[in-house]
Amino acid sequence: MISVAGYELDDGLAYDAEHNLWVQRLSAAVVRVGYDPLGAEATGDIVAISLPAVGSEVESGAPLATIEAAKFVGPLPAPVGGTVLAVNDALVGLPGAINADPYGSWIVELGGVSGEDMNGLVSGVEPVSRWFVDAVARYRAQGVIAE
Repeated sequence: MISVAGYELDDGLAYDAEHNLWVQRLSAAVVRVGYDPLGAEATGDIVAISLPAVGSEVESGAPLATIEAAKFVGPLPAPVGGTVLAVNDALVGLPGAINADPYGSWIVELGGVSGEDMNGLVSGVEPVSRWFVDAVARYRAQGVIAE
């Protein structure tokens, strides 16, 4: 874990910088996806989530799940494409777990993920730190998160 702009980030993960999602590689072509701490805060209290069906195919950028929260209602874009292997059903009954523990509250596991999709994510201590500092500053300037 690294501390960046007041947030604890897992530097062993890759991040979708546009949608504030983390991606954990479980094996060569299998990943787990969740919200990063900034995404969870910027979204506000999450009150509902609908998850895709296991076995469904998703393309990178296509809707992966639907979130209802204090500051956002809408689709959560997939950071990478693949086949839905598992969903975290516990989140349906307790969606606020994402706000309370973003890294412990994974959303889906995807299989058949390409290296090309993974290459589009931000990873490594320095790139993650630079991206996150910029994202926090931008969100604060926009009033999305508190100073």
